[in-house]
This record gives sequence, C-alpha cells and structure tokens, in this order.
Amino acid sequence: MKKVLILLVSMAVTLGSTAQETSRRSRTFNYFNRTEAGISFGVGNFKADVLNGVQKSLKNNEMPISIQTINGIAYHGRIGLGLGIGVEYWKDGLFFPLFAHLHYDLRPKDKTFYGQLSLGSGIGTRYSTTFFQEGTGGLMVQVGVGYKMKVFKRLRFYYEVFYKYQGISSAYEDKIVTSDTTIVRNVDYKVPLNFLGFKIGISFY
Repeated sequence: MKKVLILLVSMAVTLGSTAQETSRRSRTFNYFNRTEAGISFGVGNFKADVLNGVQKSLKNNEMPISIQTINGIAYHGRIGLGLGIGVEYWKDGLFFPLFAHLHYDLRPKDKTFYGQLSLGSGIGTRYSTTFFQEGTGGLMVQVGVGYKMKVFKRLRFYYEVFYKYQGISSAYEDKIVTSDTTIVRNVDYKVPLNFLGFKIGISFY
C-alpha cells in the first residue's frame, strides 16, 4: 500500500510539473517588445517642383537611419499585433513614424523565418532644397522578411530586409515670368518615395 501511495504521489507531482510547463509554453497570449535600428536606401525617381513651367525628375538619394520600438500582444508566440513609434533621420528631413505592426513566424521554433507588415504615418518634415519646397510626411507602408533566433529564455535577436513606401505632401506657388506679366498658380502635390533597407533588433517575449 505504501509503495502504491508513493507511486501515485510521484505521478501526481510529475503530471503537475508537466502541466505547468506545458501551460507556460502554450499560453495563448503573450506581451512582446521589439526594439530595432535600421538603414534604408532610396530607389527610383520622383518629380521635383515646377519652376518657370519646367519640372525635373530627380533620383531618390535619401538614406534614412531609424530607431523604433514596438509593443503588443503575440498569439501563441507566433502572430504578433502591436503599435510602434520611432525616429527617422533623413538627409533632407526628420520623421517620427507612428504605425500598427503585424508579424508572423513561419514555425514555432527558437530559430525561424518571419514576415512583417507595418502601416501608419511618417509624421514630420522633409526640408526644402533647390528643387522642392518643404513637405510633410503622410502614409507609410513597410513590408519585410527576416530571421530570428533565441539568445536567452525570453530574448530573441533578429535581422530583416524590407521595402518601404513613404508619401510626402507639399504645396507651393509656381511662377511663370514673361516680359508682359507674371502668372502664379498654387500647386498641391504628393510625392511617393520608395526605399529598400536592412535592420537588426531584439525582441522580448
């Protein structure tokens, strides 16, 4: 009888420990934080302001450097939904991205590839130059794929390549000067800017 009791107690302790460990691993929702830094490179061309009836096409040579943090909830440690905020320094501007973030891990493993989507607004200013007036940031969309690996129990390191779209809005006066008169018209326009980039980061679950 004593041996049976000892066996039952041992089984209960083992099952209890296993259940607790399984519960920790299979928790439905977990808080996460992602902190990342990156650099991106402008691709393609965009239209400059119209000056005396002439509009040039310029190469997008911006090279934004960014730091941002994202906080949210992960479902089963694989599907994450959160909100992010950051700061982004351009050669001709300064922006503060504010966005919603979604990521998905391809496998529930310590090492896995993942995909992510960020959608929001790049709040800030693109400074004026010889070719365009000052503009304000608008719609921001970013899509990336990356790889992450476990560093410690709840800490992951990751790196990612991404594509980013950033819209810029601006308004200016186009003046055409002739020998007889000066024609002035108000121009409101939006500039779509495209980037390819790379970033590294850490995530805490």
